[in-house]
Amino acid sequence: MLYNTFLKFIIPLIVFINVTGITYGQEKRVFDFSSEEVPYYLSVNFKYGFSILPNLNAKIIIVNNQENLLSASESIKIPKNKLAQKDYLLYYYLKLPKLKNEKQYLDFLKKFIEVNYKKDFFNRNTISLDFEQNTSPFSCESLDDLNKFLAQVIVSQKSNLLNCDRSFISLKNNSNQKLETSTPYESIRFIGEAERLREDYKLIKSLSQWQNTFFVTLKLGHQNISKKQRTAFDEETLVDFSDLKTAWNIDVGYMFSQKIGGFLNVGLSLKKEKDININGSNISVTGNGAGVVKIGLGVKYLPFTKDRWSLYTDLVIGSLRAKAGGGSGNINISTGNNSISPEEKTEKSKYLNFSLGANYRLGRTVFLTSNFQYSITNFENNIGSVSGLTGYTINLGLGFSF
Repeated sequence: MLYNTFLKFIIPLIVFINVTGITYGQEKRVFDFSSEEVPYYLSVNFKYGFSILPNLNAKIIIVNNQENLLSASESIKIPKNKLAQKDYLLYYYLKLPKLKNEKQYLDFLKKFIEVNYKKDFFNRNTISLDFEQNTSPFSCESLDDLNKFLAQVIVSQKSNLLNCDRSFISLKNNSNQKLETSTPYESIRFIGEAERLREDYKLIKSLSQWQNTFFVTLKLGHQNISKKQRTAFDEETLVDFSDLKTAWNIDVGYMFSQKIGGFLNVGLSLKKEKDININGSNISVTGNGAGVVKIGLGVKYLPFTKDRWSLYTDLVIGSLRAKAGGGSGNINISTGNNSISPEEKTEKSKYLNFSLGANYRLGRTVFLTSNFQYSITNFENNIGSVSGLTGYTINLGLGFSF
């Protein structure tokens, strides 16, 4: 009873804090660029609920390095008199990261706008950039590229950009002139369309997220043993491991970050053949069987993820057990004589797998996977017409992440 009372109190409180934080305060966000997380705040000059109206004007404010980012974002106050919708404005407060050159700064701002547009769907034709500091990382030559996705750049009186003779460069006290980007963008004016696009963006973004997820994959492969590993036919077991073409692999693991994970690998290959000939009371029997079981630990690295696609490399080290058995002989039903003497061999070895592959997500949980795998395995003694199982395998499979 006390637990239920606690839930009734705490859940509305959490909802209230979240709602009021969005409605009256600043929303903190993080922007990922070149493996660096750049924090920033969204502030507005109007009250809003869980969704922002589409096609509003937006301003990006580059805060001085010495200034507190949160304090700067809190400088926007909601006026007592209600604003008309045409005066609603979205403010994005951030500090520029330290990048190498102008091109990287251009790429940074362009990607920053694209990511936030998919969240807020502001008017891309009227975005302004406000440099609160006297210096900027741009020269006159880069301003034309900047104007392709920024309608206005607001600078201080000491800025070096004022001498560039560009109409979209202006001072704070002269920043109300109506300008547009040199490249026009289509506007989204309807709430329903914006909400649909937001949900699509959230889905696509979730499909590219691997960090802190468990995964299970089941793969079926076609394997080929290197010719250098083949020996004379094993007359004792009547087995040739080169004919063992089908391999199953199960991986169970966890992604520690967006790029690195660990997993348990279990591999299995089996083949069994039997030939029986009956001639009166005499039965001729020939049969053989081969099996390989692998258990190892692996490391997974994802160098590339985009939307539904991801590329990966795997490295697995483990133990392998190979078994071959077979024989031939005769059974006479009349006399009961049995001349069958089966022979079995077993070898244990270490194995090393290296894989290059790709994943394609069908949804948030299910994904397709494929890879090219190269394995290195050498036996101390020959078994099943081979001295080892070194070779390549092409795998296709199905995976689940949660």
